[in-house]
Amino acid sequence: MKIEDNSRQVPSIEKYTADKKYCDLLYGVLQEMSYSETIGGVTTRYVNKSDFSYESLGGRIGLKRVATSKKFKNLIDLGLISEIPSEKRYRLDYLDKSVASLIPYETLRKLNNSLNHNAISLFVYLLKRYIANNEQEYVVTMAQMKNFIGIATTTTSNNDVIIDILEVLKLLGLVDYEYRQVEKDKTNLFITKMSNKVGG
Repeated sequence: MKIEDNSRQVPSIEKYTADKKYCDLLYGVLQEMSYSETIGGVTTRYVNKSDFSYESLGGRIGLKRVATSKKFKNLIDLGLISEIPSEKRYRLDYLDKSVASLIPYETLRKLNNSLNHNAISLFVYLLKRYIANNEQEYVVTMAQMKNFIGIATTTTSNNDVIIDILEVLKLLGLVDYEYRQVEKDKTNLFITKMSNKVGG
């Protein structure tokens, strides 16, 4: 299997994954947010302190700020991240390939964006509308979906959250959809079929 460019490491042994202190979704989000920097021939991934708050991280993983803070500190205790106070950033400590797997960035982003409460809420919203429409196709807007799961509708920077959830729901056989051009400069998203069972 080919290792994709821009892949991110994720612990893949029970020492981490079975530890109650480890939060795979939080670590995955931090890996997604991280950037690489090469110093002295060694490439390391970092996250700036200014790039997040415990509240914003909690919003991504469905936890309150206090719980997120505790889980973040647990990742430090586990040796997965280290604080560098003088640089106002955190280092995502390198893990040997014997204890970590490399996940393509896009795959990790899809898992981060879809495996949380937003995926379930969005699914329920789409299914309810499908049933209310006598199980016939209907048009849904990005703003409607964002409103339902409580994310900002005034920006397009979070469109990936919705798109990734839809793609994963489709892969699970729960929803079918297609984009159709209805006017010269307008494309609508149609929910064409839904199932309440994985695999359709």
